[in-house]
Amino acid sequence: MRKFWCLLPLLILGFTANAQSDTLQAFNQQQADTLKVGMLILGGWAILNILVGGFKLTKATRSRKFYFQMNLYWNIVNLVIAGAALYHIISGDPTTQPLLESLKQHIWYKKILYLNVGLDVAFLAMGAYLQERSRNSPKTEQMQGWGQAVVLQGLFLFLLDLVLVVLLEFSADRLFSLIPQT
Repeated sequence: MRKFWCLLPLLILGFTANAQSDTLQAFNQQQADTLKVGMLILGGWAILNILVGGFKLTKATRSRKFYFQMNLYWNIVNLVIAGAALYHIISGDPTTQPLLESLKQHIWYKKILYLNVGLDVAFLAMGAYLQERSRNSPKTEQMQGWGQAVVLQGLFLFLLDLVLVVLLEFSADRLFSLIPQT
């Protein structure tokens, strides 16, 4: 029995490596689930806007017509983005990724989300600009309707992207703690 005591450190190291692997798998699954829920929310928002906006577009007049028109166009793009992102997330198995790949993917997701937050701020500014421009434009109703729609969509996307980036930032410590210290 004494001769097997020298194997104890290897056994402990094996359990630690397995625990690290389980923690990495749990992190990857949680990140995939977070992004999946985010894309389901975006897709649901898009479908709701397309259905309601498409119905209201048939009865709307003046600036409301352009408001629903822009919402319809905008959310077709949102639906495509949500669908492509969901396909990417669902088609992979996050639990099989090694640590390096998990780090790369986590950083890539955060970069995309930070870029999106910046774009969302630009959308808000563009919507405000269109509304301001509508005051002195021969296309007053069009500019005003489009501006209102861009502000609404930009605000929704800003909140969604901000929540997703905060959730990924809070979970990053779990991932970075798995990096071996030398």
